[in-house]
Amino acid sequence: MRPHQPNSHGTPAPRATMARRTASLAAGLLALVAAVGCGKPPAQGESANPPAAQPPAATATPAAPRDDVRVIKENWPNGKLKFTYEMRRNPDGKWARNGVGRAYYDHGVLQREGVYRNDMRVGEWKYYKPDGTLDYAEDRGAGKAE
Repeated sequence: MRPHQPNSHGTPAPRATMARRTASLAAGLLALVAAVGCGKPPAQGESANPPAAQPPAATATPAAPRDDVRVIKENWPNGKLKFTYEMRRNPDGKWARNGVGRAYYDHGVLQREGVYRNDMRVGEWKYYKPDGTLDYAEDRGAGKAE
């Protein structure tokens, strides 16, 4: 059976049906464009083009500052990752450890992880044994100097 001829059930083959649907859709779109574009001519002093949309009014709240983050990494002499932590600016503009910090044993297993705020460990810190199992966790609260 060739694709452009009806099959044994009398229905058109899929390619012919697709072509008819596409032609019908195109004709409908042309009719819609013609209907929208065909209106009464603009009155004297009116523009044929509608006025451009105005940009939204500025909000009273300023945009949030971009969160500049520097990720610091250091490796052991064998090439394995030693530690990584995030640096962000303090309110006074100086760079400090602010964000997630992780340290690793020289064989690559996680040694400790937690969050820094203004170079102090805050919240829960987890410490791991060299085999990777949890050794203990401690709550540093709002921060304790190291």
